[in-house]
Amino acid sequence: MIVNNTLGYAIEQDDVSLSRTVRFWIFLILIVPSVYCSFLVLFHLFVDKNLRSQLGNHIIINLLIIGLITEFVDIPFHLAFLQTGRVQPSTPALCLAWWFFDLGLYNGCTVIMAWSSVHRYLLIFHSRLFLTANNRFLFHYLPLILLNAYIVLFYFIVIVFPPCVNVYNYSLPVCNNFPCYLNDPLLGIWDSVANGICPTFITTILSVTVLGRVYYQKMRLQQMNLWRKQRKMTIQLLSVCILYLIANIPLNVMIFAHLCGLPQIVGANEESYFNYLCYFVTLLFPFVCLGILSELRKKIQWKGIFLFRRSLQIGMIHPK
Repeated sequence: MIVNNTLGYAIEQDDVSLSRTVRFWIFLILIVPSVYCSFLVLFHLFVDKNLRSQLGNHIIINLLIIGLITEFVDIPFHLAFLQTGRVQPSTPALCLAWWFFDLGLYNGCTVIMAWSSVHRYLLIFHSRLFLTANNRFLFHYLPLILLNAYIVLFYFIVIVFPPCVNVYNYSLPVCNNFPCYLNDPLLGIWDSVANGICPTFITTILSVTVLGRVYYQKMRLQQMNLWRKQRKMTIQLLSVCILYLIANIPLNVMIFAHLCGLPQIVGANEESYFNYLCYFVTLLFPFVCLGILSELRKKIQWKGIFLFRRSLQIGMIHPK
């Protein structure tokens, strides 16, 4: 994740004051269960027809796949740096790849998360929009296709073919994570506003709006069946959004302040910590998904109970 000093300068410093050894073990301890949980959730989302047919789960699948790519590429690069204290191998190609997977994919998830908030709002309050195949394509599949294509193309072009000369610092994590396009008056502001500040603002506003409207309808309409359905989708939306907003709100408030004229040096250390929190969004997201998908959670619980009972029966038949 990036210290986005748009139109400023790259602050050359380590992520946080926490020692590299401590950070190494934190990442290593979290990444193994996170990857396992990602595969577990994705497996059931693909195999279970009921889960696969729910439109809201398609965005979760999208975010989980991006998260897995990050965990298989970005996090291992980071672990290698934390172990040696230097980017290895120290080549521009690796830095470009690392920037794409670190900066591009995380900001991409932030953009998709904003669309998820819009999509969930439509599912809760305007579900008729998705009744026909044409509308499902227009309001569900097409936005996801366009957003994913935009993310890949935008970050590939600005990172690999920038209108400037990149500077790589192999003694800092993610090669100092400051592609030169961030100093470009147009591209830098566009990336900060369109791919960071606006998506975070949209996610925040729609999350509060959904919560307020669902509560208002419960108090006014007293329709318990509708309330239960809306409550489930609202909890799913808020659980995922809160995870993203914990890191993104303070980070993007700081970026917005810098765009408005706050000196770049002010809040630089705090911004580094906010960026560090962004890694935990990716690592913890699979566990949040497992928690909000009640059908999947019940299925896994029943399998666990069955296996536990079976092991007890085997132990009783064949005592040691």
